Amino acid sequence: MGRGGGGGSSHSSSHHSSSRSHSGGSRSSYRSSGSSYRSSGSSYRSSGSSYSRHSRSSGSSGYSGGGGGGFGCSGCFTPFLFLFLVLAGFVFGFMDEMHLDTIYKVTRSSIQREKLPESKCNPIDEWYKDDWGDWIDEAGEGDYLISGLKSFYDSTGVQPYLWIMGEDGKNYKSTESLEELAEVTYKEMFGDDEGHLLIIFSEYPNESGNYKLTVTPGFDAETQVMDQEAKDILLDYIEYYYEDDDLNEGAFFQTAFREAGERIMTKQMSLNTMITIVIIVLVLIIGLMITISIIKKRRLAVKKQKVKQELAEKNKAAIEQNQKKYQEALAQTYVTVTCPNCGSTDTSIRKGTVGYCNYCGTAMKADENGNVVICTGNDTQT
Repeated sequence: MGRGGGGGSSHSSSHHSSSRSHSGGSRSSYRSSGSSYRSSGSSYRSSGSSYSRHSRSSGSSGYSGGGGGGFGCSGCFTPFLFLFLVLAGFVFGFMDEMHLDTIYKVTRSSIQREKLPESKCNPIDEWYKDDWGDWIDEAGEGDYLISGLKSFYDSTGVQPYLWIMGEDGKNYKSTESLEELAEVTYKEMFGDDEGHLLIIFSEYPNESGNYKLTVTPGFDAETQVMDQEAKDILLDYIEYYYEDDDLNEGAFFQTAFREAGERIMTKQMSLNTMITIVIIVLVLIIGLMITISIIKKRRLAVKKQKVKQELAEKNKAAIEQNQKKYQEALAQTYVTVTCPNCGSTDTSIRKGTVGYCNYCGTAMKADENGNVVICTGNDTQT
């Protein structure tokens, strides 16, 4: 194995490895993560301890670069639709950021990390080693794998090196023995350069679908980027994509490292926080819709009242007009006369008819021109 040059820290204390044991089905048939638990505060998951020669996916040479990841008023509809689209955009954006299918399976990145400075890591030309010689064997698998490792390096500033162990894996049945090997190997490969990340992957010989995995960062890498949460994220992604039948060996490692690097360097909103925000936004939208509905109903009521008032005023004007016409008609039909007998002036007589004085009862006749004469007996009969 190659050895990195200078440029790293002179820190000489031991590295802190995080390991995981995975027990499941063959990659060529089915995969199941099975039951597991975390112990001693690390990301180590323990299951069976038997071994098997590695099993590779058959017929899965394709590469997949994908990530895991009313109110019944027409006036209210437009703002409601707008707010709904804004909310939907927020939710789907969050789900895309968190990779919905991995939200419960991959550790959330709860802090914002800074990329490791270039001066802390002196990169080497090697990116991985395949002891089997054919574990990464299909055309393009090695390129996929290296592209994923480089993507992790570009995101974090920590250069990863993946060691795919072969038959020697049978000599490291316990997690402790594998972590001891990782400690020695890191120093052999990188010396005092503490900006690298050594990953040892060993499928158990003699039992298909099981593996052990150890992640060992240098001191600078661990203290500035690869803390326990970051190591958990990488271990989770490898376990998650190991179980993906659509990805061959190179592609599942490529995808796991690429997405792990992105998540490690991005502080993510917790699911509870997202749910709280969604609930608040929904409450605000509902409140706004209710307010709009109330305002519209009030405006409609005011409009109806105005129409009603206008109609009443129109009816009143019509009545007044009719009364005026009636009075005008009366003025043209009746005439106020002065009684020739007593001189009273409070009697009105319709033109062309006989009337009687309201004061003395004298019979009077008004002609068509309004002239009044005292009637004789023949006039009163007419």
